[in-house]
Amino acid sequence: MTAPRPVEAEYLSLAEAALTKVVGGGHSPDRFELRLQVLEAVSARFGGFDLAAFHQAFGTKSKRPATELLELAASVASAIEYSPIHPALALSVMAREVLQEQDRKSTGAYHTDFRLAKRLAQLAAPKLTYKSKVIDPACGAGILLAALTYAVCGMDRAKTAHWLAHGVCAADLSANSLRAALLALASFTDDISALKAMRARWYCGDSLMADSKVWTAMATEGFDVVIGNPPWEKVKLSRHEFLKSAGSKRHYGAQIQGLDEKRFARQRDEVANYSRHLLARFPDLGNGEPDLYIAFTELFFHLCKGGGVVAALIPGGLIRSQGTKAIRQKIFDASQSVSLSIIDNRARFFAIDTRFKFLAVLLTKAGSEKSKREPISLLHERGTPTGLETTGKATIGRAALAAVRGDLSIPEVRNVAEWKLFSKITEAGVSWEADDYGWTPKFCREVDMTKERPKFLGRAMPGAVPVVEGRMVQAHRFGVKGHVSGTGRSALWEAYAIGGSRLFPQFWIRRSDIPHANQHRADVLRAGFCDIAGQTNERSLMASLIPAGVVCGNKVPTILFPDDPSEERLLVWVSIANSFAFDWMLRRVLTTTVNYFLLQSVPMPKLAKDGLPWKKLVSAARELRTLDSSGATRETYERMAQLRGEIDAEAAVAYGLDLKDMELVLQDFPLLDRGQIGLPGDAKSTITRDSVLAAMAKRTGRRSTVWSRRTVEARALGAMAYVPSELTLGGVGAEEEGVQNHG
Repeated sequence: MTAPRPVEAEYLSLAEAALTKVVGGGHSPDRFELRLQVLEAVSARFGGFDLAAFHQAFGTKSKRPATELLELAASVASAIEYSPIHPALALSVMAREVLQEQDRKSTGAYHTDFRLAKRLAQLAAPKLTYKSKVIDPACGAGILLAALTYAVCGMDRAKTAHWLAHGVCAADLSANSLRAALLALASFTDDISALKAMRARWYCGDSLMADSKVWTAMATEGFDVVIGNPPWEKVKLSRHEFLKSAGSKRHYGAQIQGLDEKRFARQRDEVANYSRHLLARFPDLGNGEPDLYIAFTELFFHLCKGGGVVAALIPGGLIRSQGTKAIRQKIFDASQSVSLSIIDNRARFFAIDTRFKFLAVLLTKAGSEKSKREPISLLHERGTPTGLETTGKATIGRAALAAVRGDLSIPEVRNVAEWKLFSKITEAGVSWEADDYGWTPKFCREVDMTKERPKFLGRAMPGAVPVVEGRMVQAHRFGVKGHVSGTGRSALWEAYAIGGSRLFPQFWIRRSDIPHANQHRADVLRAGFCDIAGQTNERSLMASLIPAGVVCGNKVPTILFPDDPSEERLLVWVSIANSFAFDWMLRRVLTTTVNYFLLQSVPMPKLAKDGLPWKKLVSAARELRTLDSSGATRETYERMAQLRGEIDAEAAVAYGLDLKDMELVLQDFPLLDRGQIGLPGDAKSTITRDSVLAAMAKRTGRRSTVWSRRTVEARALGAMAYVPSELTLGGVGAEEEGVQNHG
């Protein structure tokens, strides 16, 4: 997915154009220096300080006389005033070093959007005064410190000067970034002595490796607030990234050419050595490739004094990933209060995928072990043109969380009702690893679509088997799309109507070329699912039975249950996995990929093998499998919809849900039934929702319901339940590799 242009770039486009006009384009060192000096002149215009004295105080060799720089800055300052961004924040944005794609990958740096800076400052400011001590240990161009300065001191110049002179501390690897932070903060004051005192405390270097003396020199008793947007990348060096950093234009999976092995080995050793030092200093990083944000989160807590606050922007993995369990436990234990705001990138905060989720975290560090631990506050927020707004809030007791999520990973529930429902399903369910239930899985990624690609064949040959890709699997359906022509991102695929599934793969592979340990999987019936997913897709999890005689690519992990290898076990698992109840639970913990850890964190219902509910699920799933290759007729559509409704009702009852619960579950699937005919007066069709609730009412003993009537009326108009929208909105098209429309 193409990275969006950040909103702040649009707001400051006139100011950027004015600046480019006076300093010229390009990124040469001389031009960047002139750019910074003009921005310092803009800061002088807002702050009122003497620019020549400022340059003298900080040892800057002026490229132009101060009067000329101030004149050049006039048009830039005027354009900034017309933008919706506070001047100090705008200056921080414009003074940033330009980060190319590879710079972001190697440093993990993603510049902080002005709206997020304002929000984080708003969270931290209530507990601060102009006499407080604050630090940003990865400050970049200082936008968070600028936002916090305005939130704490407002327009009071005397308080601002005291705050800057005595309280504001910063650290960063880049001297240019610290200079940008200085000029942004300078726009608040005309007191150069206060700026000199502030800058004298700052540290230029690696905060993660800094000696403790660096921090105690700034604040002997710790900081009242630690604020930051730490790097989000892992410490690693792949051949792909090494070549990209050397200027090679390539994509993942491309053949490795032109690699300087000696230079690569040196850099790899440097990265490995740094990783070892990080792991020694920050044990909660665990094993493997260290996540920088985890190390910074631990540093934040170390720098914060008891009763102080940590306010940070952190990737969503903090609350859901298996690798963050230790740091999650640590910060929850050490925090008196925890507030977590879940935010996605649809408002274009960063130049990354709009689906990416991150957190605005506010933690109050406990003064002692006896300090009261308050419930966790979980908010959902979304971006507006100039800020953020809250769209949901839930309060989660810590003991209650530990009872349903032993690793303290936090489900993305949006209100109290959803938290109660999540808890209810969890309490009614059973762990996959529980004894006597037979759900202990054996997962497998059978063929790697990149690693084994050179061995793929473009046509069927003796001894070769079809390769199953993610787009070929949907709920209860195998072979739902067939390859038409082309390869990669330009490949054309045809979507087959319900009842018309068949196998038309893009690739085949010889059995002997399948990894040896996985070759036996191609000989047995197993379950498989598409691991590319999303919380806001039409449906998230889509699973089907995978027949013998094919092999699955890595986007279709397969499952066997060694404790019970029967076909019935697979049919029941597929039924549960495709149910709305299971899907709803998975959407509370999902990002964009269904990994094994997340999948197994959703409990299975307590179904007794060979009990009546078990037999109903087996019978319905088996008939669905037969019907999907029997022909795409109206009768097939309606029978398959009826069977899926019965499965959904049976699964919901097995999880202990009632009609009211199912109404809440179905609110999470607003993209259902696009392209279907709606009832008169309705904005859209709700036939799938009505069919599920009608089946649920019947299963729970309700005789006549409004949903049954609505379902009958919708069918009479031609609407059909459980039909993926891609079958009603278009069936043939080019798709991005590994991505599909989830119906």
